[in-house]
Formats: sequence, C-alpha cells, structure tokens
Amino acid sequence: MELLKKYHIPVWVMEPLRGGRLAKLTGEEEAWLKAMRPDEAIPAWAFRFLQSIPEVTVVLSGMSNMEQMKENIRTFQEEKPLSGEEKKNLLAMADEMVRKIVLPCTACHYCVSHCPRGLDIPALLALYNEHYFTGGGFIAPMALSSYPTDKLPSACIGCRSCEAVCPQQIKVSEAMADFTEKLKV
Repeated sequence: MELLKKYHIPVWVMEPLRGGRLAKLTGEEEAWLKAMRPDEAIPAWAFRFLQSIPEVTVVLSGMSNMEQMKENIRTFQEEKPLSGEEKKNLLAMADEMVRKIVLPCTACHYCVSHCPRGLDIPALLALYNEHYFTGGGFIAPMALSSYPTDKLPSACIGCRSCEAVCPQQIKVSEAMADFTEKLKV
C-alpha cells in the first residue's frame, strides 16, 4: 500500500453494494444502522465504509435507475467516513450476515484430489456462497460462463468422495445440486 500512496496509484473498488444485496437489508439491520446515523441512506453505508479506507481512491458502483444515480451523487457530495465505533459495528453486522448463509469452506483443497470429475470444489463453493449471498446476482453466472461444461456444478455426480475428507463436513453434493438448480432460474 505504501507504493500505491507514494506513486499516487488509484485503488479501485467495484461492486461496493455486492450486486445490490447491501442496499436491501432486513428491517432489523436497517434499524441498527439508522440508530447510528439516522439521516444516512442505507446504500451510503457501503460507500462511507470505503471512505474510511485511505487507500481507496475510486469507487465504481452500478446503478439501475436515475434515483439511484441521484442518491449516489448526494452521498459523494460530502465525505463522511465511519468512526472507529461505526466501523466496528458495521463489521460485526457483516459477519453476522455472512455467518447465516454461507458454507464454511476454508479452501483446504482436500476435496479436490478426491473428486473423480476434477472439480475445483473450493472455487465452486465460493461462487455458490456469492450467488446465495446476493440472492442470485450476476457475478457467479458470469464467472461460471468461463468454465468448461465438465467443470460446472452440474458436472458433480454426487459420489460424496469429497465429503468424506471435508474437515468442515460440508455436504458438497447437495450444494452442487442446489447451485445447479439456482443457476437455471
């Protein structure tokens, strides 16, 4: 990071709202944020978090309509980085959001050598988690479009060889079947 600062190299952040997922919080999550900053728009929290990281100099956010664009302009008219306490609370909330929905793959790769189809199971599980977290966003399907057909989640034959060696006891065959179904929608 020191070289980036020294030579004024921009650090770009894309997808700060995770395909819109971070703009669509539960009522409880929204209330928690509103208690800290009542006048702050919910999507602005992701941007304020990034304003709290000095190395981030460019934020690229997709917008679906004119109102989102206007809201982003309002947000960026003023720099209001998060305080240490706000950042700590936001990270705790993010940890809780992720803990509720993701498969706990640590990418140890034990499973890969046991897969008769040679699937990159940790990569597929990471994409599964991404797809699940964003509620079916475009990131996982876009990434999977670069995979050969015989390496997609649908190539899993459900033999469970990988599950026998998984330290996290992830039901990989079920995740691959679920992922295949979610990708059809």
